[in-house]
Parts: sequence; structure tokens; C-alpha cells
Amino acid sequence: MNNSATKSPVPLILFALLASAPLPASGAVFGTHLLNGDGSVTYSYIVDNTGGPFDISAWSLDLDLAMPDWDQLDVFSGGGVDVPNSDWFASAGIPVTGLSAQDFLSLSPIGDVLIGQILGGFSFTSHFLPGTVTYTEFSATGESRTGTTTGPVSAHVPDAGGGLTLIATTALVAFAAGTRRHRAALRACCPQ
Repeated sequence: MNNSATKSPVPLILFALLASAPLPASGAVFGTHLLNGDGSVTYSYIVDNTGGPFDISAWSLDLDLAMPDWDQLDVFSGGGVDVPNSDWFASAGIPVTGLSAQDFLSLSPIGDVLIGQILGGFSFTSHFLPGTVTYTEFSATGESRTGTTTGPVSAHVPDAGGGLTLIATTALVAFAAGTRRHRAALRACCPQ
């Protein structure tokens, strides 16, 4: 049995599209999201260092989430975050600008995304909807670079219930009052 026949071609297609796109002037983290049937969203990332000024040994997503809803450790450590291989580690991090962070760390120079390379295979699933988040890439010597990509955000959906409830209640009271007047008029006019 060929296991590759059961895997989704989406990551390969995304990689091919990104690889054929014009190269960035500097390194970048490209994120994609896929809405799952259960309402969750799978976020996948490719670190593109084809035009980067330094080797990337770590990178982080800054999130405006007080508490992420996925296990932030990598799958090799029993968590819910996929990393490309055992040279990478994922964990909750210390945010640079947000309320929380998802960190990715290369465990050795062998795992670093070297200048001129692309590395994919970073992903996790959340019930938070997609929006724009900040990422920061780090070198082993302390250099950093920041950009934006797609990621989970705490989307504030206005509570339509409050305003709609007021309108619905007003309509219901008006309808009930009109019905009551109509019944009273019928009783006065036509006794049974």
C-alpha cells in the first residue's frame, strides 16, 4: 500500500506555488490556513530564507490570545504542533508584542534554515479564526527580523444578541399589545 496516496497534496501544491513565486528581498515566514470540517483551522508555515541576511535558528509567532487552545509543544514531545523534523522544537514562548507566543527553535545548527534555503512542515490546529499576526525570526548570534503572516487571532464578534434582542422584544410587545386591543374590540362588538 502506498501511504503517499492517502496524504493531502495541499502542502506540496502550496510549496510549489511559493517556490515558483518571486523571491523575497529578505527571509519570510509564509503562513496558510485551512478550515476543517469541525470548524477548527489548521495553520501551516514555510520559512523562506532564500533572500535572508542570516541563518534562522528560531522563529516565533506573537499572538493576541490570552490562552492558545492547542497544546503548544511539538508532537515529538507529546504536544499538538508539527515541526519539520526532530532538529526542531516547539513550545509556548515569551511574546515580543502579543499576549502569548508560539516558539519554534532549532536544536542544532544542522536544523537551522540557512541563507538560500526554505523549510516547511510547521503547523498546528486551533479553533481561533485566521487573521494577521506578527512573526520574528532569530539567528543564533542575536540578529532578528520581524514581519507579518496569517495566524490565529481572537476575533471579537460583536454580540448581535443585545441589539437584536431589544428589537425583537419591542416588536413582540407591540404585537401583543395590538393583539390584545383587537381581542378587546371583538369582545365589545360581538359577545359570544
